[in-house]
Amino acid sequence: MPFTPFHLGFGVLLLAVCPFFDPIALLLGTILIDLEPLFHLLFNVGQLHGVFHSVLGVIVLFFPISVISWGSYKLIYKWFNYQYKFRWYLSLISSLLGLFSHVLFDAGLYPEMMLFYPFTKQTGFLFGYWDSRISMIALSIMFVVGAIILAIRMALKHYMKKKHVTLNNKSEDEKNAVIVSKNGN
Repeated sequence: MPFTPFHLGFGVLLLAVCPFFDPIALLLGTILIDLEPLFHLLFNVGQLHGVFHSVLGVIVLFFPISVISWGSYKLIYKWFNYQYKFRWYLSLISSLLGLFSHVLFDAGLYPEMMLFYPFTKQTGFLFGYWDSRISMIALSIMFVVGAIILAIRMALKHYMKKKHVTLNNKSEDEKNAVIVSKNGN
């Protein structure tokens, strides 16, 4: 992918549709794999899309990403007192989904990718099946649609919480009115 943040589109849409997934593990899985091209560009180490952009890379990275997610929730709880019920199986699945989405979107774009390394060193397994513009547009649409769904969900949650507080306040006012009327005031 020419621009790594485009990969977040898949993760945002998946979180909007399936909010039970681990957001940190999913979103890290969609972008963390691009540390490999970054190291190649900065230090001329390895390949642009080498081992980490393969099934082996996904297998190697999915558990460490879940550990990073678990540690992130520990820090968030410590700093902000935010409660989150961490579930390892959801974190592992989330990181796998994020990593595989990244590898599959990139596999059609880059001829040097060895998708099934180390089983085969054949490159370009999915190269040329789709244009990079299609991937960027699809991921952008996923991001926008996911963000809209998440915004609507948050607005509804806020509205329902506000409505619940209003209903509770009315019942308290009604109780006070009954007490006042009994006292004759």
